[in-house]
Amino acid sequence: MAREIDAPMTGHNVTLPGGHVYHVALSIPRQDGELGDGRWRELAEDAVARLGFSPDGEGRAGCRWVAVHHGLSKDGNDHIHLAVNLVRGDGTVADTYRDWPRWRQWCLDVEQRLGLTPTSPANKTAAVRPSRAEVEKAVRGPQPRPSRDFLRLVVRAAAAEAATAAEFVELLEREPLVSVHARWDSENRLTGYRVALFADLSASSEDGRVWFGGSRLAHDLSAPKLMHRWASIRGPADLNDTTGLSRNAHVLDMAAEATHSARRHMKTLVEAEDTSAGSGGDDIAHAAADMVIAVSKAVDGPVSGPLSDAVAAYEWVAVAPHRVQPVRWKGVAIELRQAARSLLKAGVLSRRARTGPGAVALVLALVALVAEIAAWREQAGQLPQAAEARRAAGLLSSHSVAQGQRPSTVQLGSSKMPSLEKAALVRRLNQQPRSGRPAIGGHEQPRGSDRGRAR
Repeated sequence: MAREIDAPMTGHNVTLPGGHVYHVALSIPRQDGELGDGRWRELAEDAVARLGFSPDGEGRAGCRWVAVHHGLSKDGNDHIHLAVNLVRGDGTVADTYRDWPRWRQWCLDVEQRLGLTPTSPANKTAAVRPSRAEVEKAVRGPQPRPSRDFLRLVVRAAAAEAATAAEFVELLEREPLVSVHARWDSENRLTGYRVALFADLSASSEDGRVWFGGSRLAHDLSAPKLMHRWASIRGPADLNDTTGLSRNAHVLDMAAEATHSARRHMKTLVEAEDTSAGSGGDDIAHAAADMVIAVSKAVDGPVSGPLSDAVAAYEWVAVAPHRVQPVRWKGVAIELRQAARSLLKAGVLSRRARTGPGAVALVLALVALVAEIAAWREQAGQLPQAAEARRAAGLLSSHSVAQGQRPSTVQLGSSKMPSLEKAALVRRLNQQPRSGRPAIGGHEQPRGSDRGRAR
Protein backbone atom coordinates (compact mmCIF):
# COMPACT_ATOMS: atom_id res chain seq x y z
CA MET A 1 0.00 0.00 0.00
CA ALA A 2 2.83 2.38 0.85
CA ARG A 3 4.47 1.72 -2.52
CA GLU A 4 1.18 2.44 -4.33
CA ILE A 5 0.66 5.68 -2.43
CA ASP A 6 4.25 6.79 -3.10
CA ALA A 7 4.29 5.72 -6.76
CA PRO A 8 3.73 9.22 -8.26
CA MET A 9 6.46 10.65 -6.05
CA THR A 10 9.02 7.95 -6.83
CA GLY A 11 8.03 7.76 -10.50
CA HIS A 12 8.56 11.50 -11.00
CA ASN A 13 11.63 11.47 -8.71
CA VAL A 14 10.24 14.26 -6.51
CA THR A 15 11.74 14.99 -3.09
CA LEU A 16 10.09 17.29 -0.53
CA PRO A 17 12.54 18.63 2.11
CA GLY A 18 9.81 19.13 4.69
CA GLY A 19 8.33 15.65 4.27
CA HIS A 20 5.85 14.31 1.73
CA VAL A 21 3.30 12.79 4.13
CA TYR A 22 0.42 15.02 5.21
CA HIS A 23 -1.04 13.37 8.33
CA VAL A 24 -4.24 14.53 10.04
CA ALA A 25 -6.27 12.90 12.81
CA LEU A 26 -10.02 13.57 12.56
CA SER A 27 -12.00 12.85 15.71
CA ILE A 28 -15.34 13.50 17.40
CA PRO A 29 -15.92 13.79 21.16
CA ARG A 30 -17.08 10.75 23.08
CA GLN A 31 -20.57 12.18 23.67
CA ASP A 32 -21.22 12.02 19.92
CA GLY A 33 -20.86 8.24 19.84
CA GLU A 34 -19.45 6.43 16.80
CA LEU A 35 -19.91 7.29 13.13
CA GLY A 36 -19.08 3.94 11.54
CA ASP A 37 -16.87 3.06 8.58
CA GLY A 38 -19.29 4.25 5.91
CA ARG A 39 -19.75 7.72 7.36
CA TRP A 40 -16.03 8.13 8.02
CA ARG A 41 -15.28 7.18 4.40
CA GLU A 42 -17.67 9.87 3.18
CA LEU A 43 -16.04 12.43 5.47
CA ALA A 44 -12.52 11.44 4.37
CA GLU A 45 -13.43 11.80 0.68
CA ASP A 46 -15.14 15.12 1.36
CA ALA A 47 -12.14 16.42 3.32
CA VAL A 48 -9.68 15.42 0.58
CA ALA A 49 -11.79 17.28 -1.99
CA ARG A 50 -12.27 20.35 0.23
CA LEU A 51 -8.55 20.68 0.97
CA GLY A 52 -7.67 20.48 -2.71
CA PHE A 53 -5.98 17.07 -2.75
CA SER A 54 -8.33 15.58 -5.35
CA PRO A 55 -8.11 16.11 -9.15
CA ASP A 56 -9.24 19.58 -10.19
CA GLY A 57 -10.80 21.21 -13.24
CA GLU A 58 -7.44 22.46 -14.48
CA GLY A 59 -6.28 18.96 -15.25
CA ARG A 60 -4.03 18.44 -12.26
CA ALA A 61 -4.00 14.87 -11.01
CA GLY A 62 -5.04 14.13 -7.46
CA CYS A 63 -2.95 13.04 -4.48
CA ARG A 64 -2.97 9.43 -3.34
CA TRP A 65 -4.17 8.97 0.21
CA VAL A 66 -5.32 6.44 2.78
CA ALA A 67 -7.69 6.75 5.74
CA VAL A 68 -7.51 4.35 8.70
CA HIS A 69 -10.40 4.06 11.14
CA HIS A 70 -8.84 3.45 14.55
CA GLY A 71 -12.14 3.39 16.41
CA LEU A 72 -12.26 4.77 19.94
CA SER A 73 -9.23 6.45 21.49
CA LYS A 74 -8.30 6.01 25.15
CA ASP A 75 -10.55 9.00 25.88
CA GLY A 76 -13.47 7.41 24.01
CA ASN A 77 -13.26 9.60 20.90
CA ASP A 78 -14.13 7.93 17.59
CA HIS A 79 -11.47 8.93 15.06
CA ILE A 80 -9.64 8.23 11.84
CA HIS A 81 -6.15 9.01 10.58
CA LEU A 82 -5.80 10.51 7.10
CA ALA A 83 -2.42 10.28 5.36
CA VAL A 84 -1.92 12.06 2.02
CA ASN A 85 1.10 12.01 -0.29
CA LEU A 86 1.58 15.66 -1.21
CA VAL A 87 3.05 14.75 -4.61
CA ARG A 88 0.24 14.61 -7.17
CA GLY A 89 -0.05 12.02 -9.89
CA ASP A 90 1.50 14.39 -12.43
CA GLY A 91 4.51 15.14 -10.21
CA THR A 92 3.34 18.55 -9.01
CA VAL A 93 3.11 19.31 -5.29
CA ALA A 94 -0.19 20.05 -3.54
CA ASP A 95 -0.58 23.52 -2.04
CA THR A 96 -1.04 23.48 1.76
CA TYR A 97 -0.81 27.25 2.26
CA ARG A 98 -3.30 28.36 4.96
CA ASP A 99 -4.74 24.87 5.14
CA TRP A 100 -5.58 25.18 8.83
CA PRO A 101 -8.38 27.76 8.39
CA ARG A 102 -9.84 25.53 5.67
CA TRP A 103 -9.77 22.55 8.03
CA ARG A 104 -11.45 24.62 10.71
CA GLN A 105 -14.25 25.67 8.38
CA TRP A 106 -14.69 22.10 7.17
CA CYS A 107 -15.01 20.89 10.77
CA LEU A 108 -17.65 23.52 11.53
CA ASP A 109 -19.62 22.51 8.43
CA VAL A 110 -19.51 18.82 9.38
CA GLU A 111 -20.55 19.58 12.96
CA GLN A 112 -23.59 21.48 11.73
CA ARG A 113 -24.50 18.97 9.02
CA LEU A 114 -24.29 15.91 11.28
CA GLY A 115 -25.51 17.55 14.49
CA LEU A 116 -22.21 16.98 16.31
CA THR A 117 -21.01 18.84 19.38
CA PRO A 118 -20.26 22.40 18.22
CA THR A 119 -16.82 23.92 18.61
CA SER A 120 -15.59 27.48 18.18
CA PRO A 121 -14.55 29.10 14.92
CA ALA A 122 -10.92 29.99 14.34
CA ASN A 123 -9.94 33.06 16.37
CA LYS A 124 -6.12 32.87 16.55
CA THR A 125 -6.05 32.39 20.31
CA ALA A 126 -4.37 29.00 20.75
CA ALA A 127 -0.84 28.85 22.08
CA VAL A 128 2.23 28.01 20.05
CA ARG A 129 2.65 24.33 20.80
CA PRO A 130 5.93 22.41 21.09
CA SER A 131 6.81 20.22 18.16
CA ARG A 132 6.83 16.44 18.41
CA ALA A 133 10.64 16.49 18.58
CA GLU A 134 10.53 18.89 21.53
CA VAL A 135 8.01 16.71 23.38
CA GLU A 136 10.03 13.54 22.79
CA LYS A 137 13.21 15.31 23.87
CA ALA A 138 11.56 16.33 27.14
CA VAL A 139 10.51 12.72 27.76
CA ARG A 140 14.10 11.56 27.35
CA GLY A 141 15.68 14.35 29.39
CA PRO A 142 15.54 15.53 32.99
CA GLN A 143 13.24 18.49 32.26
CA PRO A 144 9.62 17.35 32.93
CA ARG A 145 8.13 19.61 30.25
CA PRO A 146 9.31 20.84 26.82
CA SER A 147 11.72 23.76 26.94
CA ARG A 148 9.29 25.94 25.02
CA ASP A 149 6.57 25.46 27.67
CA PHE A 150 8.96 26.01 30.58
CA LEU A 151 10.46 29.15 29.06
CA ARG A 152 7.05 30.55 28.17
CA LEU A 153 5.96 30.46 31.83
CA VAL A 154 9.25 32.01 32.97
CA VAL A 155 9.04 34.80 30.40
CA ARG A 156 5.36 35.42 31.15
CA ALA A 157 6.13 35.83 34.87
CA ALA A 158 8.96 38.26 34.12
CA ALA A 159 6.71 40.22 31.77
CA ALA A 160 4.06 40.48 34.50
CA GLU A 161 6.55 41.80 37.06
CA ALA A 162 8.39 44.20 34.77
CA ALA A 163 7.28 47.67 33.71
CA THR A 164 10.13 48.38 31.30
CA ALA A 165 12.19 46.41 28.82
CA ALA A 166 15.34 46.86 30.88
CA GLU A 167 13.64 45.48 33.98
CA PHE A 168 12.25 42.57 31.96
CA VAL A 169 15.70 41.57 30.69
CA GLU A 170 17.16 41.98 34.18
CA LEU A 171 14.55 39.65 35.66
CA LEU A 172 15.30 37.01 33.03
CA GLU A 173 19.04 37.32 33.69
CA ARG A 174 18.37 36.45 37.34
CA GLU A 175 16.80 33.13 36.38
CA PRO A 176 19.43 30.47 37.17
CA LEU A 177 18.39 28.06 34.40
CA VAL A 178 17.79 30.60 31.64
CA SER A 179 20.06 32.43 29.23
CA VAL A 180 18.74 35.59 27.55
CA HIS A 181 19.95 37.68 24.63
CA ALA A 182 18.31 41.03 23.92
CA ARG A 183 18.51 43.33 20.90
CA TRP A 184 18.34 47.10 21.29
CA ASP A 185 18.09 49.88 18.74
CA SER A 186 20.09 53.10 18.67
CA GLU A 187 17.64 54.72 21.10
CA ASN A 188 18.00 51.84 23.57
CA ARG A 189 14.57 50.38 22.82
CA LEU A 190 14.03 46.64 22.90
CA THR A 191 13.57 45.35 19.35
CA GLY A 192 13.71 41.64 20.12
CA TYR A 193 14.95 38.99 22.50
CA ARG A 194 15.53 35.26 22.72
CA VAL A 195 15.83 32.84 25.61
CA ALA A 196 17.27 29.37 26.08
CA LEU A 197 17.72 26.79 28.81
CA PHE A 198 21.33 26.11 29.72
CA ALA A 199 20.59 22.37 29.78
CA ASP A 200 18.82 22.28 26.41
CA LEU A 201 21.62 21.63 23.91
CA SER A 202 21.60 21.38 20.15
CA ALA A 203 24.35 20.26 17.79
CA SER A 204 22.96 22.43 14.99
CA SER A 205 23.17 25.70 16.93
CA GLU A 206 26.30 27.86 16.74
CA ASP A 207 26.58 28.16 20.50
CA GLY A 208 25.09 24.73 21.23
CA ARG A 209 21.81 26.00 22.71
CA VAL A 210 18.19 25.90 21.58
CA TRP A 211 16.94 29.48 21.40
CA PHE A 212 13.35 30.71 21.31
CA GLY A 213 12.27 34.20 20.33
CA GLY A 214 9.38 35.76 22.20
CA SER A 215 6.85 35.23 19.42
CA ARG A 216 7.86 31.55 19.24
CA LEU A 217 6.83 31.16 22.88
CA ALA A 218 3.47 32.95 22.64
CA HIS A 219 1.94 35.50 20.32
CA ASP A 220 1.63 38.10 23.09
CA LEU A 221 5.24 37.70 24.27
CA SER A 222 6.92 39.30 21.27
CA ALA A 223 8.96 42.43 22.03
CA PRO A 224 6.48 44.83 20.34
CA LYS A 225 3.53 43.32 22.22
CA LEU A 226 5.34 43.56 25.54
CA MET A 227 6.41 47.15 24.89
CA HIS A 228 2.78 48.02 24.23
CA ARG A 229 1.71 46.36 27.48
CA TRP A 230 4.31 48.11 29.60
CA ALA A 231 3.36 51.50 28.17
CA SER A 232 0.02 51.24 29.97
CA ILE A 233 1.36 50.22 33.40
CA ARG A 234 2.20 52.51 36.25
CA GLY A 235 4.74 51.63 38.92
CA PRO A 236 4.08 49.35 41.91
CA ALA A 237 2.73 50.62 45.18
CA ASP A 238 5.22 52.25 47.52
CA LEU A 239 6.07 49.60 50.10
CA ASN A 240 9.12 51.29 51.64
CA ASP A 241 7.23 52.27 54.79
CA THR A 242 5.82 48.80 55.37
CA THR A 243 7.59 45.69 56.57
CA GLY A 244 6.77 42.12 57.51
CA LEU A 245 3.14 41.32 58.12
CA SER A 246 1.93 44.85 57.40
CA ARG A 247 3.63 44.76 54.01
CA ASN A 248 1.99 41.42 53.18
CA ALA A 249 -1.40 42.63 54.36
CA HIS A 250 -1.08 45.82 52.32
CA VAL A 251 -0.33 44.13 48.98
CA LEU A 252 -2.92 41.41 49.63
CA ASP A 253 -5.64 43.97 50.36
CA MET A 254 -4.69 46.00 47.31
CA ALA A 255 -4.72 42.91 45.10
CA ALA A 256 -8.06 41.76 46.50
CA GLU A 257 -9.65 45.17 45.94
CA ALA A 258 -8.41 45.33 42.32
CA THR A 259 -9.67 41.79 41.75
CA HIS A 260 -13.09 42.66 43.19
CA SER A 261 -13.34 45.72 40.93
CA ALA A 262 -12.50 43.59 37.90
CA ARG A 263 -15.06 40.97 38.96
CA ARG A 264 -17.78 43.57 39.33
CA HIS A 265 -17.02 44.89 35.85
CA MET A 266 -17.12 41.39 34.35
CA LYS A 267 -20.34 40.59 36.21
CA THR A 268 -21.96 43.68 34.71
CA LEU A 269 -20.87 42.60 31.22
CA VAL A 270 -22.22 39.07 31.74
CA GLU A 271 -25.57 40.35 32.98
CA ALA A 272 -25.82 42.73 30.02
CA GLU A 273 -24.51 40.04 27.63
CA ASP A 274 -22.08 42.65 26.32
CA THR A 275 -19.28 40.83 24.47
CA SER A 276 -18.25 43.75 22.27
CA ALA A 277 -14.57 44.46 21.63
CA GLY A 278 -14.67 47.72 23.59
CA SER A 279 -16.50 46.37 26.63
CA GLY A 280 -13.32 45.75 28.62
CA GLY A 281 -13.80 41.99 28.88
CA ASP A 282 -10.69 41.18 26.87
CA ASP A 283 -8.75 43.80 28.85
CA ILE A 284 -9.62 42.23 32.19
CA ALA A 285 -9.16 38.67 30.93
CA HIS A 286 -5.64 39.53 29.76
CA ALA A 287 -4.71 41.44 32.92
CA ALA A 288 -6.10 38.64 35.10
CA ALA A 289 -3.32 36.40 33.82
CA ASP A 290 -0.84 38.62 35.65
CA MET A 291 -2.84 38.30 38.86
CA VAL A 292 -2.99 34.51 38.54
CA ILE A 293 0.81 34.50 38.12
CA ALA A 294 1.29 36.88 41.05
CA VAL A 295 -0.90 34.83 43.40
CA SER A 296 0.88 31.63 42.38
CA LYS A 297 4.31 33.16 42.98
CA ALA A 298 3.30 34.71 46.29
CA VAL A 299 1.60 31.63 47.75
CA ASP A 300 3.17 28.61 46.05
CA GLY A 301 6.61 30.15 45.51
CA PRO A 302 8.92 27.88 43.53
CA VAL A 303 6.92 24.80 44.56
CA SER A 304 4.45 23.48 42.01
CA GLY A 305 0.86 23.20 43.20
CA PRO A 306 -2.74 23.95 42.23
CA LEU A 307 -2.00 27.65 41.86
CA SER A 308 0.95 27.13 39.53
CA ASP A 309 -1.15 24.65 37.55
CA ALA A 310 -3.80 27.35 37.25
CA VAL A 311 -1.24 29.63 35.56
CA ALA A 312 -0.78 27.17 32.71
CA ALA A 313 -4.52 26.49 32.50
CA TYR A 314 -5.38 30.18 32.30
CA GLU A 315 -2.93 31.12 29.53
CA TRP A 316 -5.36 30.43 26.70
CA VAL A 317 -8.15 32.34 28.46
CA ALA A 318 -6.15 35.57 28.45
CA VAL A 319 -5.65 35.79 24.67
CA ALA A 320 -7.93 38.23 22.87
CA PRO A 321 -9.45 36.72 19.71
CA HIS A 322 -7.75 37.84 16.49
CA ARG A 323 -5.86 40.69 18.23
CA VAL A 324 -3.86 38.52 20.70
CA GLN A 325 -4.00 41.30 23.29
CA PRO A 326 -6.16 44.43 23.65
CA VAL A 327 -5.13 47.58 21.83
CA ARG A 328 -6.12 49.70 24.83
CA TRP A 329 -6.80 48.76 28.44
CA LYS A 330 -9.59 50.14 30.58
CA GLY A 331 -8.68 51.61 33.95
CA VAL A 332 -9.97 48.60 35.87
CA ALA A 333 -7.64 46.32 33.91
CA ILE A 334 -4.68 48.64 34.46
CA GLU A 335 -5.37 48.65 38.20
CA LEU A 336 -5.54 44.87 38.21
CA ARG A 337 -2.21 44.59 36.40
CA GLN A 338 -0.60 47.17 38.68
CA ALA A 339 -1.81 45.32 41.79
CA ALA A 340 -0.43 42.06 40.39
CA ARG A 341 2.93 43.70 39.81
CA SER A 342 3.01 45.04 43.36
CA LEU A 343 2.27 41.55 44.66
CA LEU A 344 5.10 40.15 42.54
CA LYS A 345 7.47 42.83 43.81
CA ALA A 346 6.60 41.89 47.40
CA GLY A 347 7.98 38.40 46.78
CA VAL A 348 6.95 35.10 48.31
CA LEU A 349 4.67 35.56 51.28
CA SER A 350 5.68 34.36 54.71
CA ARG A 351 4.33 31.01 55.85
CA ARG A 352 1.92 32.73 58.19
CA ALA A 353 0.70 35.15 55.52
CA ARG A 354 0.24 32.59 52.75
CA THR A 355 -2.09 30.51 54.94
CA GLY A 356 -3.79 33.49 56.54
CA PRO A 357 -7.23 34.93 55.77
CA GLY A 358 -5.84 37.66 53.51
CA ALA A 359 -4.22 35.21 51.08
CA VAL A 360 -7.22 32.88 51.10
CA ALA A 361 -9.57 35.80 50.52
CA LEU A 362 -7.47 36.94 47.54
CA VAL A 363 -7.51 33.46 46.03
CA LEU A 364 -11.28 33.26 46.41
CA ALA A 365 -11.69 36.72 44.90
CA LEU A 366 -9.63 35.49 41.96
CA VAL A 367 -11.81 32.38 41.70
CA ALA A 368 -14.87 34.62 41.43
CA LEU A 369 -13.21 36.79 38.78
CA VAL A 370 -12.09 33.84 36.64
CA ALA A 371 -15.57 32.31 36.92
CA GLU A 372 -17.10 35.52 35.54
CA ILE A 373 -14.51 35.57 32.76
CA ALA A 374 -15.50 31.99 31.90
CA ALA A 375 -19.14 33.01 31.62
CA TRP A 376 -18.21 36.00 29.47
CA ARG A 377 -16.03 33.89 27.15
CA GLU A 378 -18.89 31.42 26.71
CA GLN A 379 -21.34 34.20 25.89
CA ALA A 380 -18.87 35.34 23.23
CA GLY A 381 -18.87 31.84 21.72
CA GLN A 382 -15.28 31.14 22.82
CA LEU A 383 -16.08 27.72 24.22
CA PRO A 384 -12.55 26.28 24.61
CA GLN A 385 -11.41 29.39 26.46
CA ALA A 386 -14.48 29.21 28.69
CA ALA A 387 -13.68 25.58 29.50
CA GLU A 388 -10.06 26.44 30.35
CA ALA A 389 -11.22 29.34 32.52
CA ARG A 390 -13.45 26.99 34.51
CA ARG A 391 -10.56 24.57 34.86
CA ALA A 392 -8.32 27.36 36.14
CA ALA A 393 -11.04 28.49 38.57
CA GLY A 394 -11.33 24.92 39.82
CA LEU A 395 -7.59 24.72 40.45
CA LEU A 396 -7.64 28.02 42.30
CA SER A 397 -10.65 26.89 44.31
CA SER A 398 -8.95 23.62 45.25
CA HIS A 399 -6.24 25.63 46.97
CA SER A 400 -8.76 27.45 49.16
CA VAL A 401 -10.48 24.15 49.96
CA ALA A 402 -7.10 22.75 51.01
CA GLN A 403 -6.82 25.70 53.39
CA GLY A 404 -10.16 24.77 54.94
CA GLN A 405 -12.18 27.54 53.25
CA ARG A 406 -14.96 27.47 50.68
CA PRO A 407 -16.40 30.10 48.31
CA SER A 408 -19.65 30.19 50.25
CA THR A 409 -18.04 30.94 53.63
CA VAL A 410 -14.86 32.92 53.02
CA GLN A 411 -14.81 36.67 53.55
CA LEU A 412 -13.74 38.27 50.26
CA GLY A 413 -11.90 41.57 50.60
CA SER A 414 -13.29 44.03 53.09
CA SER A 415 -16.88 42.76 53.04
CA LYS A 416 -18.61 39.44 52.69
CA MET A 417 -20.16 38.51 49.38
CA PRO A 418 -23.94 38.78 49.32
CA SER A 419 -25.64 35.39 49.51
CA LEU A 420 -26.97 35.68 45.96
CA GLU A 421 -23.46 36.34 44.64
CA LYS A 422 -22.08 33.40 46.63
CA ALA A 423 -24.71 31.14 45.12
CA ALA A 424 -23.91 32.48 41.64
CA LEU A 425 -20.22 31.75 42.17
CA VAL A 426 -20.93 28.16 43.15
CA ARG A 427 -23.09 27.79 40.02
CA ARG A 428 -20.29 29.26 37.88
CA LEU A 429 -17.79 26.75 39.25
CA ASN A 430 -20.12 23.80 38.83
CA GLN A 431 -21.40 24.79 35.39
CA GLN A 432 -20.30 22.44 32.63
CA PRO A 433 -19.09 23.98 29.38
CA ARG A 434 -21.19 23.32 26.32
CA SER A 435 -18.22 21.68 24.63
CA GLY A 436 -15.32 19.91 26.24
CA ARG A 437 -13.43 19.74 22.94
CA PRO A 438 -10.91 22.38 21.97
CA ALA A 439 -11.31 24.43 18.80
CA ILE A 440 -8.61 23.73 16.26
CA GLY A 441 -8.60 26.99 14.35
CA GLY A 442 -5.93 28.79 16.33
CA HIS A 443 -3.53 25.90 16.84
CA GLU A 444 -0.22 25.99 15.09
CA GLN A 445 0.48 22.91 13.05
CA PRO A 446 2.99 20.47 14.47
CA ARG A 447 6.25 20.61 12.56
CA GLY A 448 7.76 17.80 10.55
CA SER A 449 5.88 15.24 8.54
CA ASP A 450 2.80 15.31 10.81
CA ARG A 451 1.37 18.52 9.42
CA GLY A 452 -1.93 18.84 11.25
CA ARG A 453 -4.45 17.50 13.68
CA ALA A 454 -8.11 18.31 13.25
CA ARG A 455 -10.93 17.73 15.68
